[in-house]
Amino acid sequence: MKLQQLRFFVAICQSGLNVTSAAKSLYTSQPGVSRQVRLLEDELGLSLFVRQGKALVSLTQAGKEILQRARLILKEVENIKAFSHELNHVDQGQLNIATTHTQARYVLPAVIQKFHQLYPSVKVNLLQGTSQQNLSSLRNGEVDFVITSGSTQATSDLVKLDLFKWQRKIVVPKEHPLATKSEISLKELSKHPLIVYLFNDQESSSLVQAFNQAGLDYKIVFTARDSDVIKAYVRQGLGVGLIAGMALDEKLDADLHGIETESILPLCSTWLAFNPSLFLRGFMHEFIQLFAPHVKREQIQSAIDNKLMLIDPQKPSQPIDSAWHV
Repeated sequence: MKLQQLRFFVAICQSGLNVTSAAKSLYTSQPGVSRQVRLLEDELGLSLFVRQGKALVSLTQAGKEILQRARLILKEVENIKAFSHELNHVDQGQLNIATTHTQARYVLPAVIQKFHQLYPSVKVNLLQGTSQQNLSSLRNGEVDFVITSGSTQATSDLVKLDLFKWQRKIVVPKEHPLATKSEISLKELSKHPLIVYLFNDQESSSLVQAFNQAGLDYKIVFTARDSDVIKAYVRQGLGVGLIAGMALDEKLDADLHGIETESILPLCSTWLAFNPSLFLRGFMHEFIQLFAPHVKREQIQSAIDNKLMLIDPQKPSQPIDSAWHV
């Protein structure tokens, strides 16, 4: 078995089972990719794909299991290279982060500015999506870190670090009846049409749970993944918005009024997650320190060690419950 065969197999899976696209991403020929995968199947004595003629339709069950292990093997190869690179090029490399619009727009700019001052030769790549999309990118090896907010029930296979707590804010136009108030009750909020983040209309959302526990009816008229989109529709009079507190800018949003929710809604958490198999380079540790100074390097290593001992490679990961993804 060759690493090249595993790379070709994983590339086909990442290309939606399109061998031609996989070959282009690998800068090689389509027949060469097909031949190496066939050789891998012959050596294993297993079919990795369900085929219809020459077309690949889906992965077999064996193919799904081997894909998980192939990704781990290739990740360890990357770690070995990263370790060597760390010894020879401490201040060079790239950091790939999957995050949400709110984190990318309102939280990360100051952190990345400081990070760039310390490591000008390290390129930072931001990939934006929902919690589900970001965690999928992480598990597929496309990014190093995920920074998001939401349920953590399905992150047992990852190292998760709590970064900070934050509160939501109710936003209305300055001419809205609620614009004279500094705080309101949950009952009063329930009487207005609501504009909330994507997935916040689900039963698992802490917002929905708060209304249900209080026995209140409510009406969500619009959902969006982007704080700026929510504010735009609030300005149009579609409803009352609920956004992350850090997304309300006093200067840019001077036409909006913010109302605290501390007394009516629970706090939310922002967290960072990564695969325990990731080799954390020095600049990766520094990035975490800039983002969350309370998270010490020893705590991170302890979390990695504990996770490696607890992970069951036979147990597939479950999709995240994206109650919050800001």
